[in-house]
Amino acid sequence: MSRSVGGSSRQWRELRARILKASDVCHICGRPGADAVDHIVPLARGGTNDPRNLAPAHHDVEPKCNRVKGDREFAPIVRRSGSLKRPDGVGG
Repeated sequence: MSRSVGGSSRQWRELRARILKASDVCHICGRPGADAVDHIVPLARGGTNDPRNLAPAHHDVEPKCNRVKGDREFAPIVRRSGSLKRPDGVGG
């Protein structure tokens, strides 16, 4: 199931709730209190919404691990012609 292809927002909410119910320990820092589900391999890099690719993470609560992870993953993005492109050619 993919959020962008064939998955409904209801399906995503249910899957997210199952992941967070199973554990609230952030897979990035190992501390409890995860409030979001992280795509271990991001959708933009070919990841899916398969539960094996999803893990709890802090997003809106400190230390905001998922936001920091996202910032690091997409740091090499440069803006060209009004769209985002990474040097490796991935991106719109």
